[in-house]
Amino acid sequence: MKILIFADSHGYNVSMACAVEREAPDMVLHLGDHADDARELESVFPQLVVRGVRGNNDFFDRSVPDHLVVTPGGVRIFLTHGHREQVYSREGDMVARLAREEGCGLAFFGHTHRMSLAWQHGVLVCNPGSISLPRGGAPGYARLTIEEGRARLLELLDEDGELLRHEKITG
Repeated sequence: MKILIFADSHGYNVSMACAVEREAPDMVLHLGDHADDARELESVFPQLVVRGVRGNNDFFDRSVPDHLVVTPGGVRIFLTHGHREQVYSREGDMVARLAREEGCGLAFFGHTHRMSLAWQHGVLVCNPGSISLPRGGAPGYARLTIEEGRARLLELLDEDGELLRHEKITG
């Protein structure tokens, strides 16, 4: 199973649509700051499963959750935008702690517009960066591979699908 994870698209859908066309994922996760972009992907790719959360710039639609646990292929994944979890703070481990409380081994957040990938409290925590308005790097997204009920590989990619970093997941 292949999952693409986008954050902070801010109304610029072309790069997301190109990635979906190129990669043909089974699912897309959108981490907020323009939740309508996730709906746009659903309308352009009606066969695609899209799940998302609300960001700090998603003012209007309160039906989009602030955080969400999804279980593609039986893998529990925690999603949030990150502004409520104070991802800019020095400690910056609230996302990992909340994911762990929810029984998730993976957590994704956005908000900072900066790619990051680190193990915290036994949780692999990833920010895929911004697909449209990056800070300090290339526009990009993440690709998660799930096989036989386990997350196997997490990759950070630039907007053209070129590999920037990867983490093999064992256990």
